[in-house]
Amino acid sequence: MTRIEMATGWTHKLDAELGHGLDELFEDNLGPAILGDARHLVPIDTGRLLGSLDKQVDHSERLPVLQVGSFPDGDGEVPYAAAVELGFNGEESVRAHGRRDPRTGKEQNVRAFTRHAHTPEQPYLRPALYQERDI
Repeated sequence: MTRIEMATGWTHKLDAELGHGLDELFEDNLGPAILGDARHLVPIDTGRLLGSLDKQVDHSERLPVLQVGSFPDGDGEVPYAAAVELGFNGEESVRAHGRRDPRTGKEQNVRAFTRHAHTPEQPYLRPALYQERDI
């Protein structure tokens, strides 16, 4: 196993060891591996959270930053992504909506209301991130 110490010029040593740079490592190896594991582990109800999972490499800093997680879709942010990953215990607002009564099949209007919710965590990003990987 090769050891690389993070010292002055470490990015050049990493480039030499890998045969490519951080961009390629993030885009071609590490990003797809973490994203694939997250997609495999995410709990699926409607599929929206699964569909929002993606990766990107941010080049706005001195070094590139790999971001893997839930990104906005056509309906905007997926507001419950963090609650699924970390769990949630507290008050939540439910907006007014229509629903079909499962017994009668009739459409019903539900007024907006607040309720106490306790959602246990269902981690999918952290286990994907913490996998030991050969790169």
